[in-house]
Amino acid sequence: MKIISFHPKQPFPKILSELQERVSRLSVKQPWNCYHDLSCLCVRQDMFELFEEEFRKYNPHVEENATVTVHAEDEAHGEDEVPWGVKYIGAERMWRKGRGNGVKIAVIDTGIARDHFELKDRVKGGVNLVGGKRNGHGTHVAGIIVAEMNHTGIVGVSPEADLYDVKAFREDGTASLSDIIRALNWSIENEMDIVNMSFGMGQYSEALARMVKKASKRGIVMVASAGNNGGEVEYPARYPGVIGVGAIDRNGNLADFSARGKGMNMKAPGVEILSTWPGDSFRTLNGTSMAAPHVTGMLALKLARKKKSRVQAAGS
Repeated sequence: MKIISFHPKQPFPKILSELQERVSRLSVKQPWNCYHDLSCLCVRQDMFELFEEEFRKYNPHVEENATVTVHAEDEAHGEDEVPWGVKYIGAERMWRKGRGNGVKIAVIDTGIARDHFELKDRVKGGVNLVGGKRNGHGTHVAGIIVAEMNHTGIVGVSPEADLYDVKAFREDGTASLSDIIRALNWSIENEMDIVNMSFGMGQYSEALARMVKKASKRGIVMVASAGNNGGEVEYPARYPGVIGVGAIDRNGNLADFSARGKGMNMKAPGVEILSTWPGDSFRTLNGTSMAAPHVTGMLALKLARKKKSRVQAAGS
């Protein structure tokens, strides 16, 4: 697959009309996903080759359908009612004024074990863009954000927020760039308040940058893990409008594996993080993937308080 971004000043409706007219003569299935307001197409490889000359005459930005990976490493299992990361960021103090009620959070990840006793009442919907089995990464991220306050297991940062399971990653923890674009577009169309993106890639994508900008203009808060490479911050964390999160340990020190520098806007717990795992179980993981949802949960607590204040003001 190729991802094609036309210059905003190019006549995109005219380009698309000409291409669709040619495709209609071939009797083929829909050959692309189209994002009209971004002037972008995600085009099947065979169709790109067939129409390459047509595409190229408009001098677009053409990029490969890159592979995006999650940012986590497995550790041994541990036990804790309120995980250290939740305590460290001060979530318990904020619970006195609310626990995230009414905030919609999309988790773009490997899928969530919706039947987990800590999550089943918190996951309100979502979409499966890639099919196949999930792995535990998305479930772990979800628990950090919303594991319920039910006097058993653990508790998440914002235990009354509403979570949406946006499965864009395969079981091996990788996703295609085009599916990440689709996932973010779904989050926009379904009016999410916050999007958690515990994944990254090294290269810049023009199409993804445009989708991030669109989400930001819609008022969506985007949080992304900085990366586990110990070097430069990866994308999407590095885009303007995205909060890039590095990982710290229990002593507040930046973890050796954490990306750093430009694009790392915040730091949060990401070492020895206990959270939910498929099969009504728990597991401890390391990674900036674990740091990002701590920030997502804190932002949900703050946003819920703002929403409550607006409602109270409107009713007075």
